[in-house]
Amino acid sequence: MSKENLSRGLKNRHIQMIALGGAIGTGFFLASSSAIQMTGPSITLAYLFGGLIMYIIMRALGEMTVDYPTSGSYIEYAYRYIGNSAGFIAGWNGWILFTMACMLEVTATGALLDYWIHIPHWITCLVLLSVFGSVNLIGVKYFGETEFWFAGIKIAVIMFMIVAGTWLILTNKIVHTTALHNIQQYSDMQVFFMHGFSGFVYSLVIVCLSFCGAEFVSVAAGEAKNPKKIIPTAINGVIIRIILFYVLTMAVIVLMYPAKDISDKTNPFTDVLFKLGFTASAGIINLVAITAALSSLNSCIYVAARMLYRLSLNKQAPKYFSKVSDTHSPKNAIFFTILIAFIAVIMNYTVPQQILVYLFAIITVATIIGWYIILVTHMFFRKKKAKEGVTLEYRAPFYPYTNIFVMLVLLGILIAMAYNEDMCLSVYVAPIWLIVLFLGYKISIRQENKLKLKTK
Repeated sequence: MSKENLSRGLKNRHIQMIALGGAIGTGFFLASSSAIQMTGPSITLAYLFGGLIMYIIMRALGEMTVDYPTSGSYIEYAYRYIGNSAGFIAGWNGWILFTMACMLEVTATGALLDYWIHIPHWITCLVLLSVFGSVNLIGVKYFGETEFWFAGIKIAVIMFMIVAGTWLILTNKIVHTTALHNIQQYSDMQVFFMHGFSGFVYSLVIVCLSFCGAEFVSVAAGEAKNPKKIIPTAINGVIIRIILFYVLTMAVIVLMYPAKDISDKTNPFTDVLFKLGFTASAGIINLVAITAALSSLNSCIYVAARMLYRLSLNKQAPKYFSKVSDTHSPKNAIFFTILIAFIAVIMNYTVPQQILVYLFAIITVATIIGWYIILVTHMFFRKKKAKEGVTLEYRAPFYPYTNIFVMLVLLGILIAMAYNEDMCLSVYVAPIWLIVLFLGYKISIRQENKLKLKTK
């Protein structure tokens, strides 16, 4: 197994912001209204439950990361503790997931820019992928600094939203009266769960996917200065903050507005700023949403390239991708990731209306597969460490019950998605995608065996 040759240039503040920024993406600013529409005021409970699910996944991943910090993250752990096939599937699934996420974020940015200026989306994609690919190539510390400030802007706006919304509820007579009326209405469970249990479960799809990216902290561990100290702090602190940010923001929104009146056309973030006297509130929120998209784009390029780099070191991708630059960045892996992400340029030119639907379906499936792999790998990891008699420095609580619980919840979400017209495409893609990954592994094994025979 080849050793990594990456720079350890990420500081504690970079790691904290990478973890926070990764889990607060564009969807939080653009899709929150849709999630509320699905389940009503119980969206607060949905985000609390989703945060718990993500916390369990992160603790399982964090336990393995502290034991063996690597930029390969759960790819390397699947490879080490389950076997070659699991490492292959985890790696290529992860690489596709975050490469597709790059495509989604540049497409979303192009749509957001339409608010001010109508530039063909394919041009926006071309420029942004080139710029952020260059940032990742320069060196990891520059990536860390860029992400630190982008993520900081997102978090500052969310905190402002919570404080400003609370201030309006307490001091503005109209908003205060509305909030009291809403509290009274929400005591009725039929109002609290606006569309019943099924609506609550459907909202969990958006909620859980909004947390996707929190696992970035494990990938960044491979280039952190003191991962064994930083990672536990990052995971414990970040998850609590994410839950607070999401839950408190949603609570403020459903107190200020009757949940039944919030539609896809409602942007509560914009309205709060407008009530505070910011007449250009829509423009401000649009700018923040663009910042969120660029932050996610930056992180997704970083993570996808590191996954491809790790696959190469494990001889499950061409050796070409294991080469690093003078600044110890996996330059070829970054180039190739950007090259594939350029498909978004072509798709935005040829099928601009359908691209988001296709990307969302693949990303949903790949995300859930990735989480399953983390939880199953953790169970294999625990068995191995128990046999070796190793005492772990950082332990996930209530193992293995928490792993089993989350896997059952994710299965339930997939079943519910199959019955939803807007979400069923993702479920249909899942078995096809797994078959493609498995066939890819078989082909790679066959090629490897042929090479071995030739060298004999």
